[in-house]
Amino acid sequence: MLPTRTKYQHHYKHEIAPEMNQISSSSGVGLVNYSLSEIQAQCRKAARGAGLAWGLAEEAGMACRWLASFDLPGPRVLAELLRLNDGKPYETLRPASLDGNWEALGGRLCPLIAGATLSDIAAERVAGHHVELAAVAFPMLLLPFLGLAAKQHGVAQELRCNCTRVTCLPDGISISGDVTLLQTAHARHVVCVGAERAEPDHKPSAQSRAIDASAWATLEFFAHRTYVPATDASRAGAGSTLSDDQ
Repeated sequence: MLPTRTKYQHHYKHEIAPEMNQISSSSGVGLVNYSLSEIQAQCRKAARGAGLAWGLAEEAGMACRWLASFDLPGPRVLAELLRLNDGKPYETLRPASLDGNWEALGGRLCPLIAGATLSDIAAERVAGHHVELAAVAFPMLLLPFLGLAAKQHGVAQELRCNCTRVTCLPDGISISGDVTLLQTAHARHVVCVGAERAEPDHKPSAQSRAIDASAWATLEFFAHRTYVPATDASRAGAGSTLSDDQ
């Protein structure tokens, strides 16, 4: 039985605009520094502009801020996720069932939806249950949800993907293996499980982070959809399916 998450449901119903395919080549190359607050705000707006409900867009912003605090490329991974899922309905991206391996009807779980669902059942996982995801896009975006559970419950949470393990602790994270493997658009057999308490080898920092300019431009593209009035959006096909209470 799936938990009810009305405020988190989203639709990803927008079609990719032609200019999206030109962002990488037209944007400036390089890195630009942004504060964690700026990163959170931009990622929240981009997620909302991509069609996520306000609740899930808020979590997307907080997730990217959390990743950036560990100098992990949350904004870039989110930008790639929003492009990947643009135009796809929510029902194809969520877990079809919480019994056994989590699978999505569309083939790949959205890590934001899966992460929010993991948060819902965090108490069960703390009690010893583990969750296996058959296939998920950009599993790095699951880490902030495990980090939140670790902090709330005081129990280490571990993500395992291939030979990479990231243990989320109440005061930091510990990485074993190649963390860049968590940036893949199609990860198979990802496991989230309680872990032994250990000393973190990475602790969060509040300093500004250098963000890839092309990734920021992609986020800006999606964020711009939130500025379009509903009447114009309905004509342009950019956001007309959203409602304030989604």
